[in-house]
Amino acid sequence: MRFIIAVITLVCAQYSWSMTPFHQHVYSTAQAVSAFYMYELSEGDDKYLDQFKQHQLTASRALNNSTSLEQKLFLEEWQNFQPYWKFNFVKGVGLNLDSVVRGDVRRYLTDVYLYAEKLPAHQSVVASKLQSINIITAMLSARLIDVVAAQSGSRIFTEHELQVNEIKLAATVQRHIDELLKLDLPKEQVAKIRKVNTKFSFVKKSLINYDDITPYFLVHRNIMTIGDLLKGTSQAIAGS
Repeated sequence: MRFIIAVITLVCAQYSWSMTPFHQHVYSTAQAVSAFYMYELSEGDDKYLDQFKQHQLTASRALNNSTSLEQKLFLEEWQNFQPYWKFNFVKGVGLNLDSVVRGDVRRYLTDVYLYAEKLPAHQSVVASKLQSINIITAMLSARLIDVVAAQSGSRIFTEHELQVNEIKLAATVQRHIDELLKLDLPKEQVAKIRKVNTKFSFVKKSLINYDDITPYFLVHRNIMTIGDLLKGTSQAIAGS
């Protein structure tokens, strides 16, 4: 009986630290966008295509598990561009994506992110900051890699999409990291957050200046590592 209670307690603790389905949808959509354009920039490296498909599937499942209002607002728009969210190979050109679809994906990611920003924060202060860092860094990475792939600099963003201000978002991430480091967290988790701080500091300039030459492979790799570190931190704290 005690074992069953312990298992239930652990599951509940882990659930309490997890994202809501809609936040998971935003996070996975941003990851999918990054992987999708990394596939293009790598000239067809299948590992990025596999990552894209995995994130795309997770995003779909999360949206289907979201509230009825969130589904009403976004499910039709999400489903409309899914069949076209793929590259075609054009002889003499290589991988090609319709510019309309590129714009649809960019606008959709902006829409869901701006909506998610207005949702209530996680009840746990630490969980709220970890979730925010995860989603924002994924969002910044997706937008940067989209810009690099489009080869048009920040001009690709419409007035609506410019509501997502990369400089303010990067400042929010840094503030959350600094605040977490001031909390009385287990030493192992503090060490992970310090690693997150180091990696974010390394890529921050690239994430907020779209018109500079960007080492996008390094940015993508570091953002993925940040996600892994934060996931491990959340799970460890939930199980402690």
